[in-house]
Amino acid sequence: MVIIMPAANADVYRPQDEVFLGVVRDLLLCGFILYLFAFKASDLWFGVSKVEADTSSAAGNLFNQLIIPAMFFAVCLLVRASRISARRLKHALVPVAPFLLVIMLSVVWSDYPELTIRRASNELLQTTALALLAACFSSATAMLGALFRAFLIIGCLDLLAYAFFPDSITDLGFAGIHGHKNLAGEFFVLALPVYFLGTLNKQISGSRLLGSLCLISGIAMLVATQSKTSVGAVVFGLSLLLLARALSSNSTLRTSLLLSFLLGLLCAIAVTIVWGPSELLETLIGDPTLTGRDQIWRFAISKFNGDPVFGVGYGAIWQVGLEIQLALRAMGLYFVFNEAHNGYLEIAAQLGIVGVACLLFFLVTTLLNSLSYWTTVEKNRLLGAGALTIYVFWALVLSNITESLYFQPGVGSSSILIFLGAFVANPNRRLVIVSAANVTLAARGQVRLDHRASVNGIAPQT
Repeated sequence: MVIIMPAANADVYRPQDEVFLGVVRDLLLCGFILYLFAFKASDLWFGVSKVEADTSSAAGNLFNQLIIPAMFFAVCLLVRASRISARRLKHALVPVAPFLLVIMLSVVWSDYPELTIRRASNELLQTTALALLAACFSSATAMLGALFRAFLIIGCLDLLAYAFFPDSITDLGFAGIHGHKNLAGEFFVLALPVYFLGTLNKQISGSRLLGSLCLISGIAMLVATQSKTSVGAVVFGLSLLLLARALSSNSTLRTSLLLSFLLGLLCAIAVTIVWGPSELLETLIGDPTLTGRDQIWRFAISKFNGDPVFGVGYGAIWQVGLEIQLALRAMGLYFVFNEAHNGYLEIAAQLGIVGVACLLFFLVTTLLNSLSYWTTVEKNRLLGAGALTIYVFWALVLSNITESLYFQPGVGSSSILIFLGAFVANPNRRLVIVSAANVTLAARGQVRLDHRASVNGIAPQT
């Protein structure tokens, strides 16, 4: 008898290794979420440093320069240890690859190449790490559970800030640990649907009561932020998700809604022509300048007109120092801004028509992947990763009209969309479900064959 002994250095993948890698994966996601949404928490305890408060300083944040490369290499090690296939990684990176390529190439024509290199490399590492991390999740429930725990921690920190730190409540609204009411509003736009999923699914939150408490407190803090853009994004994202559900289930309703949409569009055009955009904005929100955004938009448009094809270079529109201060003052602006307060103008000014095309490729690909995942895997249910991705997609489409959120280093909203888009792009999701169904049918067929064989006195096949 020959006894075969396993080699001492055999690469055996044990169940306990999978559990350990799952814990590391969840911790990395939680670390990313805390970095993206809670980076202003230290300012409540220690105050804003003089370097960050000085708009003429070119000094960068050392923490941001170190944490992103560290997270990137940690995610790469996780991908290697988890044995994620190259095909899955390719599908996760395809939506963002063209944009990442353009921002790195923009160093060649950038007005401020050193600034572009620093900001583009930061965005490249952050975006790639999020896409690779999303590919490490093989279960939507596990992914949503990790998101819920991360959002739960930040929600608790916001409650503590509200209770013990008066600086978290500004004259504009509740800012919490986020530094500004709009940043706080963006967080709750993303957290509320995850809290809602935790309320309905115990596997995500661990306790439906905990999910309910998070949902109630999250709604209250969203209202306290007084962020009109965030409230509108929640309503818009949820409305488009419900509309997609209705359109997928009723052909008659699809026709009637399409006609209603066309009629509403014609009415909106007629009202705009008769009243004019300024009077219309004055009537609707009481501020035709959108709190000074019209002047910032003119500045971004002037940058786009300088080079409509390639733009001024990624991140180069908001250079630091006295030059940007003088340029903004020439436009009538006496505050130093770091964004155009319009994500579409921001990309157009930085990367021109080429960048806008890459942004549209990312948006269209993400929407198609999320719809495919939602209709095939989730069967058009409103609870799951596909529905969440569609909601976040449309919420950001609206939010970027007044805020710059697409592909900004350290911005949590677009980072979550990139992460969710990479998750629903996994081509193996559908194959796993189909394979499981085929295995079940094959097992049933084998049982029938074995029964017939036993009746006929034939040994069953193995």
